[in-house]
Amino acid sequence: MEEQNIPSAEVQKQMRKVGLKIAFIMALLMSFGLSLTGQLMAEHPPEMPTIAIVIGFLKCFALSFVISFAIGFFVPIPKVNAALARKFHLQPRTPKAHFVESLASNLIYTPLITTAMVCFVYFTMMPEGHKPPFLAMFIFSQVVCLVVAQVLIMVFVPIIMKLVLPKMPPRP
Repeated sequence: MEEQNIPSAEVQKQMRKVGLKIAFIMALLMSFGLSLTGQLMAEHPPEMPTIAIVIGFLKCFALSFVISFAIGFFVPIPKVNAALARKFHLQPRTPKAHFVESLASNLIYTPLITTAMVCFVYFTMMPEGHKPPFLAMFIFSQVVCLVVAQVLIMVFVPIIMKLVLPKMPPRP
């Protein structure tokens, strides 16, 4: 039987810290981007004060952040990416691998975040006389947010990785 190269407890602890940092930064990025997208897509009634719009954005951002960080905390994205790389025979750090990995992350994060935000806004924040049909709002939001999230992930994940990974100690 072949002996696997299992990292030491200290390296595993460092890897966990790095994973949490990445999950935190991605939660901030995705939450901000998707909350801002939702606010920009919304048709606010003219009589709605600006402070209500800002408070709505902050509430959506907070809800989205909690969901996004929970996903990042509980879903082992690196393991998902490794499984995808094996299944599709992807070479690490290639554009094709990056696209597939970002698409997987997008499909894990975005539908959940968008569903929660659309339901939250529709059922708790929209005035009764100003509600569009729920299904139309839901589907349109899902499509737009999937596109926005894909762009965010494709652009910012490499930057975040460069910021966080150099802080890892060298492997023995």
